[in-house]
Amino acid sequence: MIVLYFLVLVSCLVQSLSVQGLAARHPLPMKVSFSEIPIEDDAGRSSQIEGKTIGERIKFGESVIEIKNIVTQEECMRLVDACVKAAEDAATPQTRESDKAGIVRIPTIAAAKRAAVTQTPCGDPLPRDIDLAMQTILRRTTEFIDEGLPSVISTLFETKDDTSSSLTNLLTSERLKYSSREPAVNVYTKGGEFLAHKDAQALTVLIPLSCPGRDYSGGGTAFWSQDARGHRVEDPSLIRRPLGGTAMIFGGCVTHAGVSVESGSRVVFVASFSPQPHAIRTERDI
Repeated sequence: MIVLYFLVLVSCLVQSLSVQGLAARHPLPMKVSFSEIPIEDDAGRSSQIEGKTIGERIKFGESVIEIKNIVTQEECMRLVDACVKAAEDAATPQTRESDKAGIVRIPTIAAAKRAAVTQTPCGDPLPRDIDLAMQTILRRTTEFIDEGLPSVISTLFETKDDTSSSLTNLLTSERLKYSSREPAVNVYTKGGEFLAHKDAQALTVLIPLSCPGRDYSGGGTAFWSQDARGHRVEDPSLIRRPLGGTAMIFGGCVTHAGVSVESGSRVVFVASFSPQPHAIRTERDI
């Protein structure tokens, strides 16, 4: 019995150290690239978006950007195991999204503190080591956006102070306003889904950490085009199941949903945010 306890303790310690190691490796882990996926692949629609920047196409809900290799496969596997365990430990009524079986939402420590201030029902936050790892991943993503997708900044995050109008500066100086109980990790199991909705923020960063086929079946993220008559009467225009570690970014006007998982566990990190109102450049400032 003592030997079994010791082995379990060592296993938990090794997992914790592995996740902490990710938090310490802040720079992008490998060659990162992005691709743009139109939400509606229609020739007529394509002609309408010609001449727009990527930032404008995101703003008007016309494209999803996928940034590959934000998280390595080794990091993904460690984080999936850690997040699934955290979900099992934190599966309280407040943590379960709308009390539905099959999905547990675990906020970051900062998100849980903001929820407490506004008296928003919220479950226990992520363990500190996983929380630090998610901070690292979000910063990797904002740094790539700053360097590789500058039109996203100029279109959606232009601030009064031009010297600090980078997404990473807004992140680190705490000048971003998040959706309720976000950033967070969603852990989906069999039957778990997230109903169609709009985030109504400037940008959503959604990073699946699980790999389709290996970790789960079914699942994915569904998107509806701006021309769709509505998610209640039309099937989604697009469903994406990218490799784990791929960041998907899209605008707050896009209707999207988490597709029901058929088996396994799907772990997703999500952060929807806008610049704080006092940081936004207005016509009076020009």
